[in-house]
Amino acid sequence: MGRWGVRMSWRLGVVLVEGVAILLLPLPATLPTPPEVIYHNGVVVTMEDGLPRAEAVAVRNGRILAVGDDEDVLALRERRTRVVDLGGRTLLPGFIDSHAHWIGDGSMVGYNADLAVDAALSRGWTSINEQFVNGERLEELRALDAAGRLRLRVNAYLAVNFEDEKFGHWFRGFEPRHAYSPHLRLGGIKLFLDHDWGTKFHWDQAELDEYVLSAHRLGWQVSAHTISAEAHDQYLTAVARAQAAHPSPDERHRAEHVIQLRDDQLTRMGELRMIASIQPGIPGDLAAEAGFPELVARGQTRWIARWRDLVESDVRTIGSTDMPWLVLAVGPQLPHGSPLEAIHQAVTRQSYRGRPPEDWQLAQRLTVDQALRLFTVDAAYGTFEEDVKGSLARGRYADVVILSDDPTTVAVDSLLDIQVLATIVGGRAEYCADTALC
Repeated sequence: MGRWGVRMSWRLGVVLVEGVAILLLPLPATLPTPPEVIYHNGVVVTMEDGLPRAEAVAVRNGRILAVGDDEDVLALRERRTRVVDLGGRTLLPGFIDSHAHWIGDGSMVGYNADLAVDAALSRGWTSINEQFVNGERLEELRALDAAGRLRLRVNAYLAVNFEDEKFGHWFRGFEPRHAYSPHLRLGGIKLFLDHDWGTKFHWDQAELDEYVLSAHRLGWQVSAHTISAEAHDQYLTAVARAQAAHPSPDERHRAEHVIQLRDDQLTRMGELRMIASIQPGIPGDLAAEAGFPELVARGQTRWIARWRDLVESDVRTIGSTDMPWLVLAVGPQLPHGSPLEAIHQAVTRQSYRGRPPEDWQLAQRLTVDQALRLFTVDAAYGTFEEDVKGSLARGRYADVVILSDDPTTVAVDSLLDIQVLATIVGGRAEYCADTALC
């Protein structure tokens, strides 16, 4: 019996589960095609409830073939299999940045498209959601993909407006969630509802209702930039009306940023089966903003950045960096945009500049395990891709990251010291800091 409670005999077609033998159909003496690579002797964090920890992973044809203990997985190797000794290092699902502008706005911090892809991969991202894609940017992404330069996976969100400028219903010319390739697909449509702390709104209710209903009827996921409680009211109303007019069991409409959130709005988001897309780095410096004392005076700090309330509610919550926009606020010379930095921020509520959290923020800190879900298994759910990414299980993409240490066991202050040693997309090492692992 393997240490994980499951032991397989491929030759006899028998599975032993907790001592109970289950006879399967006869299997050949060897697998039709052996694994191309096996990673073993590591700490494998799977993000799968049924097998949260393992020691080894086998990969074939860009997909995960097996996950388990060293003995069982190494038994699958043949002469052609490359065996990589992790030496106790940690292997996790590749991180997913659910809201970013790495490629579209990378030039603002000195990145062209290739440098933006390199920067994301070096931080451990295997998938990113580009959250403002117009026609020109979509063509750029398609050209990068066709040239083999899109070395991570991208979900493109088609922009419907930017502030008061509306772009029409151009998304109607595309199929929702269309995949151009394994590296590029359409994620949804993107709307901007408000500016800053609700200082300006870009839609009236009737127009917003029409756009959301139009997208909803066609099967599009709607992703809306909502900062203020007032913008959330607008968006929740539009989503509720769309669902009433055209019921659908699995819409997964998203609210982006979710900075101000009342109790009734949190409850309503759960009832509407919505997703909250958050950026853990945002709250830390809020107290330094000019308009913040007014929020304190109104007693609204309890509405701000309610990450723990969201994670522990019925609202599926996903994490992101909003790169490079948050970097622009603190200086492009700083090496931001790392999932490990974002996890550290979620756990500590410390700001990009190292500002300690205000007392009102302490109750909303997450655990490391909760924060990891934001950037893996829950992030995959956020784009309807939980069957192919976000966790390590047979049949998933072989999108993995190898880290120097286990983020679930190091001291919180050491999270920022963890090094990304390799980023692997579809079984291919796209970033490698340690050639022994690649």
